[in-house]
Amino acid sequence: MLPLILAFASAFAAPPPRSPALVVWMSATTPSEEVRKLADRETGTAQHLVWADITLMPEPFNSSDEQRLGALAAVMKEGRARWDDFDAEAAVARALAAAVEPVATLRDVADRDALRAALLWQGAGITRGYPENLFSSLQDTMPFRVNIASKSMVRPWVDAIALEPRHVFSRAEFPDGQAYARVTSLQQELGLLPRARLLLDPLPPGAVAVLDGVSLPAGATEAELAAGRHYVHVLIDGVMAERMEFDAAPSDTVKLALAVSPDELSAAAAVVLQGSAEVPPDVAARVRSLAGRNTIPPRVFLAALDAKGKPRLVAFGGGAVIEKKRPVTVLFSGELGGGVIQSSGFSGQRGEEATAPQFGGSFGLELGIYNAAIFANADLALAPTAQVAYGSSEDQTEPEDNQYTSAMFRPSGGLGVYLPRPLPGTVWFLLGGTYGWLGPGSLGPGVKLSVGVPMKGDSQTWLRITVDGYRGTQMEGFAGEGLPTSLVSLRLGFGSLL
Repeated sequence: MLPLILAFASAFAAPPPRSPALVVWMSATTPSEEVRKLADRETGTAQHLVWADITLMPEPFNSSDEQRLGALAAVMKEGRARWDDFDAEAAVARALAAAVEPVATLRDVADRDALRAALLWQGAGITRGYPENLFSSLQDTMPFRVNIASKSMVRPWVDAIALEPRHVFSRAEFPDGQAYARVTSLQQELGLLPRARLLLDPLPPGAVAVLDGVSLPAGATEAELAAGRHYVHVLIDGVMAERMEFDAAPSDTVKLALAVSPDELSAAAAVVLQGSAEVPPDVAARVRSLAGRNTIPPRVFLAALDAKGKPRLVAFGGGAVIEKKRPVTVLFSGELGGGVIQSSGFSGQRGEEATAPQFGGSFGLELGIYNAAIFANADLALAPTAQVAYGSSEDQTEPEDNQYTSAMFRPSGGLGVYLPRPLPGTVWFLLGGTYGWLGPGSLGPGVKLSVGVPMKGDSQTWLRITVDGYRGTQMEGFAGEGLPTSLVSLRLGFGSLL
């Protein structure tokens, strides 16, 4: 019976699902598991993220990237096959240009080499039909030209050289000897120009910057760039982030600036330790952006470690609330139900034990100190089919001195234990022992088991199910003196934190 009642209560009084919790640590690395568990006590089980997560938004290599590189390889293969067709070079160059343009990232040297090959053939195709002195002035060649150091140059060749300025070209990389000669000459010319610089903010631990398909040394804060098109991204745990694609001119300075700098992170940690969520705007913007990627808006908390290594959290958004865990809880309850009563003090039984149905209610107050509970109850049991005799006669044998009642009042108190504590939104159990008076003439101990299931929409109110048992002894001067009286009740009701 009790399992069915529990299942029914759980189905209809289950708490509404809580939004997921997200804790963003104002630190470079995730704290220990022990610290994260301490934080979860205030937020509920949470996802824990750090500096790298808010400053390096994931932009993984995806199917679109794969398709672009695949399309470039297909166009390159087709271009090689068509190269010797009559007057096909310019068409091949334009097809290659259309395939190169969508490429947005280079994973490794293989991607770099494939792009360089396409650029070399693109430049050869567009220059093959034009004299060198006319190439820099014709409208038809404008998309394939770039002005560097006041000189018009072939853009695809400049970009090919920029990918690896010290690459040693071979004749086999070109469709003809003329293109090979012109590119090697252009490489020497570009090598005399001032280099551009790529500046990098310090990256989070484990993050690696990749320039034109080649990983930069750990801790690198700058790199040289040749004039032309470049591709940069950051790898964090093998996932791409912070992709950049840009053109560099001699002496340019290009910066890979993180959305949240180390200084901003330190400033945010200091603010959180002061108990405020007024972090620098860049931090706040990135935390909001990160939270917005969740299907269900999370409850967001900001966290930092104090000087003793203890977590400090502040609520940031999404309905986040830091609830301090009170060591003391006070809970009021009211219940209705019924059961049976067995006694030797019923009128007319002449001291023989009899059983009767009973119903009634209970009011109670529970004081919880952590998981310990002290409680007091006032119960009323009504037994319509039985009466208990009481009166002024010491042995209750004179009918004229007796009075009768079917109402049995039972004040009691007791001690128990909560498993777990009755905190908002949690299901809890209370097991305790009681001692009290069952009026009019019984005194003794009891036991009770209560279950609390949080109500929908009110995490501080519970549907209560209580099984209550009592077995006392008839007091001196009452019928059945010295004999047992037992009571068993099953009650449903509500409990609420005060």
